Amino acid sequence: MAEEVMAAHREREDKKSKKVWLHAWHDPVAGIKAFTPCVRLADLSGDGDSKLLVGTADKRLKIYKGTNLLSENVLLDAPVAICTFNSDGKKGSSPSVAVGAGAYVFIYRNLRPYYKFTLPLLEVSTREVALWKELTSRQRSIDEVREELANMRDGGSAISSRSQDLLGIDDPHEATRFIDDVKGKPLVRQTVVTCMEVLRKDMDEEGSISMLVVGTEAGQVHILEPSGTRANVSVQLPATPAFMAVTGLYTVEYRIVCACRDGHVYSIKNGEQTGAAIELEAMPCGLVRIDKTILVACMSSVVNAFHIKGKKLYSLFLPSPAVCIEQLELQKRAARALLLGLANGELRCYQEKHLIATLQLGETLTGLRFGPYGREESSLICIGESGSITIKMLQRQADLDSAANPVGPPPEQDVPLSIPKKTKLYVEQTQREREQATDMHRIFQRDLCKLRLSTARSYVKIITDGQGPVSYTSGSSLRLTAQVQGLGPAFKVKLSLQNTGRKVVTDMVATLTYNAMLYRLKQSLFKIPLLVPGVMLRLDAELECVDENGGADTIRVFVCSAKSSMPILSAVVNMPMSETLLNG
Repeated sequence: MAEEVMAAHREREDKKSKKVWLHAWHDPVAGIKAFTPCVRLADLSGDGDSKLLVGTADKRLKIYKGTNLLSENVLLDAPVAICTFNSDGKKGSSPSVAVGAGAYVFIYRNLRPYYKFTLPLLEVSTREVALWKELTSRQRSIDEVREELANMRDGGSAISSRSQDLLGIDDPHEATRFIDDVKGKPLVRQTVVTCMEVLRKDMDEEGSISMLVVGTEAGQVHILEPSGTRANVSVQLPATPAFMAVTGLYTVEYRIVCACRDGHVYSIKNGEQTGAAIELEAMPCGLVRIDKTILVACMSSVVNAFHIKGKKLYSLFLPSPAVCIEQLELQKRAARALLLGLANGELRCYQEKHLIATLQLGETLTGLRFGPYGREESSLICIGESGSITIKMLQRQADLDSAANPVGPPPEQDVPLSIPKKTKLYVEQTQREREQATDMHRIFQRDLCKLRLSTARSYVKIITDGQGPVSYTSGSSLRLTAQVQGLGPAFKVKLSLQNTGRKVVTDMVATLTYNAMLYRLKQSLFKIPLLVPGVMLRLDAELECVDENGGADTIRVFVCSAKSSMPILSAVVNMPMSETLLNG
């Protein structure tokens, strides 16, 4: 009975999805490796026939018309975002195509290279310039300079890409050759593009003058001139923006919402950062704007909805993590919805908090874009993880009204329960519960309070004494987790250290104490770099059991600081028996 009800429910969902989406085209061997920011739909020729623009990971800008590849341009670097914008605002003029790749924004007109905008250079610290001057003039050795550069990096100072390349070279001969190659060249610190969107200048109309909004790795947001030749406004954010949503007009009032890599959402209004940042429960993996609502997809299988001013509205809990997010907008019907591509290959359509339709695509999506394609106004472009491309069309009579699709009771509610017959013992127990209900409830509440108190005391004792695999601190807001992997005789102890406070923590080391008669540890002391709030630091300690009998013992982990004579954190790892003993 239950299986029949569930099958009927699935059949109803499939029929409802088929009423919403129509299959148009599928190419399983397209070989496209692209993400949502690198997929756009635009009318490039001004004849009402929209084209598909895709920036692929193999440094190609591909233009599709219908089911055919119209043109293909080679890029100098892998693209991170593609946008179309109008720089003159003339009716019937073809828009320009902007491709953000590396430290540049490449602008194409009529599918031909037109201009290359270079991101502004960042300031290089005087200490780093002095170190390179001493290094190239042979006043100091390579090891000394590398040590000081590493200390600058670990201390939170931003260093140039040249210094990062030098720190990544282990061979002394290659390091010397690298220094000779860069000798005489100016030391610069360049950043790269991370995201890009379009802001309209004067009028909120199709084809009006628009401006590029570019986010960089250094945490800067630049608003370029309509021609794309220089930056009009630059705003510095506390973290690197990964996703952006833009609303408003540049000459009237505008707002830019940025989801950053530190797990926060920042807002920029008229060229200034405003309000308090929104702290997310997990790292963002997508962001869209629908009217005055900002929807942020997180890696915890949750989509959080906020008002554009920062107030949280609601949350959508998903059966699988979201991998791409897109807005469904029908201007003629004034209808808007949310499209979500999930990791299980499912495509979901939401109207506010209500699920409108689902569609199973068979593979995980990497790119999703809704808009006009060809002569069809409502097309959905789906880029698969395998490189396939699928085009769906929205049914013109599709009902996107959430009121027409109310969320009713689950299908399990129609399944009858197998209730057993009443026995003599059951009747006696129910009679006793009626007569002594007050006393039973009082005794239950008393025992429950005792159990909670005992549990809380035991938990506090474990985390304060450091007798378990997880340890906390009350003063430094740190969390330490220790796990062991392997069957022996080789083991790996994985340490996870997280700063749960709001301030940066520095000058710490982690050390492991063990029984030298049983284990041999390659490295027992670890220098902990700068701990940024909310970021998990992972350390791996490799050890080997040297006991012939495969004995087991405990390993203690201590986190110490130069500011304290006592360990800040401690944890105990109970080692398993080695495989030597199991085989014996």
